[in-house]
Amino acid sequence: MEIPAHYRGREQALIKHQLLETYLYKLFMIVGQHQPTISYVDCFAGPWQVASDDMSDTSIGRSLSTMKNCLESLRDMGHNVRFRALFIEKDVTAYHRLRGYLDSLDTPVETESFHGEFYNVRHKILDWCGPAGFTFFFVDPLGWKGIVEVPTLEPFLQRPNSEFLINFMFEFILRAHDIRKHEKDMIAIFGQVPQTDDMTPDQKESYLVNLYRANLKRVQPLRGGKPRSVTVPIQRPGKNRTLYHLVYLTRHPLGIVKFMEASEPLDFVQKAVRIQAKHDKKIETTGQCELFGALENVKIEQGNVPISVVKEYWLRQLTSQPQLFGIDKLADMLEETGWFESNFQEAFHELQREGKAKNLDDAEKSKRRKKFVHFDANRNCGERLAKVIR
Repeated sequence: MEIPAHYRGREQALIKHQLLETYLYKLFMIVGQHQPTISYVDCFAGPWQVASDDMSDTSIGRSLSTMKNCLESLRDMGHNVRFRALFIEKDVTAYHRLRGYLDSLDTPVETESFHGEFYNVRHKILDWCGPAGFTFFFVDPLGWKGIVEVPTLEPFLQRPNSEFLINFMFEFILRAHDIRKHEKDMIAIFGQVPQTDDMTPDQKESYLVNLYRANLKRVQPLRGGKPRSVTVPIQRPGKNRTLYHLVYLTRHPLGIVKFMEASEPLDFVQKAVRIQAKHDKKIETTGQCELFGALENVKIEQGNVPISVVKEYWLRQLTSQPQLFGIDKLADMLEETGWFESNFQEAFHELQREGKAKNLDDAEKSKRRKKFVHFDANRNCGERLAKVIR
């Protein structure tokens, strides 16, 4: 995979922006069929480290392009949706560049910008959003103190009809989470002081991220549906180490399914980007070129999750009595495990072939090629699955 020149040295931003763009399109095309107005808020807009003249390597440019495309597609479908975008930036130089860019645009998307510290303009942001219209909040700061703490985000989390994508700066928080002077910060982030003694690095990461997700959901009001969250880890370029997690929050099970659907292709891209970054660094330091390119080496890397683990999980979910597995159930499974739907489809197919599970609504008797369980069948109620007891 060839990394675009304006993303060299910040490959993690490429993954983040592709995920944002891919998911926003899926989300807005669904929401726009039911909502008259869609609002988007970039709480830490920048621009920072811009290499392109048209802002195509920033969340600003990519989000506005996506909204314009959605507006036009929805209009073709007979839905006249009003799109609004608000960008917040505290740095004076960055804000003037942001304002100049927005003023130069010829776009059907209504744009606004606020200059100021996020914490200080929170209620101004909420006034702009209004009390009930659908709003997507993108929280992507350079740091974490005074930003990702739950009390800071609580006014937004309690707003109805809202979704969030939050950059949880894992690498920095990992370093600070067990330092005594940061105990108050950790309580604000996690709801408690995390205890990670005797945990492996992978266990620490899973524990801390899940604790943060649980604390975010804890402060959301019960009305409007059950709070749900999944996360996508973004690794430091050239390293097999997590830099940050993109934490997604919604109240809709379909939102979880679509977010993970948007994330799956980027899992492959992220591996290719990481390998390409290592490859470029090796050429720079040694002058030697590797035999295989990034895409070939992705196939050599370890896969996402062993199919045997997913099969064991399936068998714990199934019973001898048929039960419906629909979008709600799939969202529960995705949220609990962080796996992709394709993992579940592949594992269920193998259980079918082994005679350990059956789909009572598969009229084609396993002639399906990819979707062995139609979770969206029967108006998202799904299909009847059961464990085979011998």
